[in-house]
Amino acid sequence: MTNGSSQGLFVVVAIVIFGIFVFISYLLFKDTLKPSLANIYCDAFEQVSGNTHLLDGNEGNCEGKFHNSFEVKGYIGIWFQNVYAVPDIWTPDNTGMRTINLKKLSSVSMPIIEDGYVLIDAISDNNVGVKQEAIDKGFGNNQNRSTTIDINGVSYRFSEVSYGNGYYKLSEGARMKVNAINHIKITYTNVHGGKTTYNIQVRIINE
Repeated sequence: MTNGSSQGLFVVVAIVIFGIFVFISYLLFKDTLKPSLANIYCDAFEQVSGNTHLLDGNEGNCEGKFHNSFEVKGYIGIWFQNVYAVPDIWTPDNTGMRTINLKKLSSVSMPIIEDGYVLIDAISDNNVGVKQEAIDKGFGNNQNRSTTIDINGVSYRFSEVSYGNGYYKLSEGARMKVNAINHIKITYTNVHGGKTTYNIQVRIINE
């Protein structure tokens, strides 16, 4: 066998070994790599669409980021200052506007009302998980998410949590208007940048 033939055979063997290595790596880590690789292509589509306007716009909701990957299977509740009561403001079986009567929250104490606003202590959620649809598309079971809560246009951002239940302590002065409809938007952002948003309306009365 000539030197040229030997070198050629060596290159072929090297390519085969490398291919086997890549294939085994894919089998071992495909659940981890699939969302990340898809996200790279998704970002590329979005950049092309934004810079050239050559795409039809549908790529903006690319599955690589797994938008709407989370779902609240339990409830979303609100905590008022000075009252140990947590009324639900959203549940899967009742997604419409909620009415909360402050006078009926507790027989022991009343929430703090100042200048027509009731002071809020926190927002909490229960049993937040990954949608089965996202799991089937390769997202996995990663519950890690950062949370942004917007109350009547005022935003509060929270660091990443990795479990199903969250308690989001709001900053001093967080409040909602009494005798009015208040708008709450909760946005969960997953590890790939995909967003899941809940829009909630809460009417507060004191009568």
